[in-house]
This record gives sequence, structure tokens and C-alpha cells, in this order.
Amino acid sequence: MQKNLECEAIEALRETLGQLSVIKVNDISVDRHGHRGDRTILAQIEIYRHTHLLVCKVMSTCDAQQMKRAALELQLAPKERGLVVTPILIAPSMSEEAQTLCREKNIGFLDLEGNARLYLDEVFIVKRSFDRKRIPPRAEPVPTSETARFAHVA
Repeated sequence: MQKNLECEAIEALRETLGQLSVIKVNDISVDRHGHRGDRTILAQIEIYRHTHLLVCKVMSTCDAQQMKRAALELQLAPKERGLVVTPILIAPSMSEEAQTLCREKNIGFLDLEGNARLYLDEVFIVKRSFDRKRIPPRAEPVPTSETARFAHVA
């Protein structure tokens, strides 16, 4: 299950970054040397010939306590690696509370439902998906003059 979630997270990250032609993805890999067996996705990208390292923490749930702990770990990541990096939190879905937490902590986020907020110095990516429950049902097609002639027959 964890491996499948990682694959989906990598694909969502690759798809989101690939939507902008100014972003060149050099490498996306999984760092398995984290503590407690945690895995971190590392993405090396280039924007206008400037190299960026994205450090992505994959969460299986949107639990508030786990999100806060992951946000703290991501904030420490740049200091641990000795580089200027962009921390990103990836989850299957992100509640409004989790998105607010990421904004407050200056952490990018991406979920598998199509929401994203990534600030990459030169580029700012914001994607918002519609809640499937709030999408209105499809409207009936309005009859054209062609079909209106036959509507009274049916």
C-alpha cells in the first residue's frame, strides 16, 4: 500500500510540474535513509537554469497531529541537508485545515485529488479541484429547432 501511494505521489508531482514548460524535471527519487523507515521523495528540477531540490513527505492520512509532525520535519529538512530546498507535503486528500497549516508554515502541498500550492521562487503553482459532491448534475440539453419539431411526436 505504501509503495503504491509513493508511486501515485511521484506521478502527481511529475504531472503538476510538467504542466509548466519552464520547469525541467531532472530526477525524482525516493530517499530511504530517513529515520523510522520514513521515505522522502526528492525531486531535482530546473527553472530558468536555476536548480531546485524539492523534499516531499508523503502522508497516508490527513490526521491533524500527523500533519503537524510532518510539517515540523519538513521545516527542519533544509537545515539537515545543508541546502536551500522547497518542502512539500503530499497526501491523498488535504482538508482546508491541512492546507491552512501548510500555508502558515510556508510548506508546499499537493494532493491526489488535484489540489496544489507550490512556491518555487520564480514560479508559483496553484491548482484547485472541485469537490465531487458539490458539482451540479448535468443539465438536460436544450432542444434545437431541429429536435423541437419532433419533440411533440415523442
